[in-house]
Amino acid sequence: MAADFNYGASTSISVRTVQRTVINMGFQSRRPTRVPLLTTRHKILLLSWARQHYHWTVDDWKHVAWSDESRFQLYRTDARVRV
Repeated sequence: MAADFNYGASTSISVRTVQRTVINMGFQSRRPTRVPLLTTRHKILLLSWARQHYHWTVDDWKHVAWSDESRFQLYRTDARVRV
């Protein structure tokens, strides 16, 4: 981005300035989500589960305990590629 901005401009900016500005705008890096591919067996089981729960009402779904998994780290030492 810095190279694109500097091309033909009378004032140049550094890569660090672009990084700082992008972060201040609220953008941040993230890892792309890696998900396993669904096998034929998984697809059959998923369809079966969906058919078993097709008739559930909103009230039925309110009694389900939903869980999400998150990972937090203080320092970027995992050496993973971020986009």
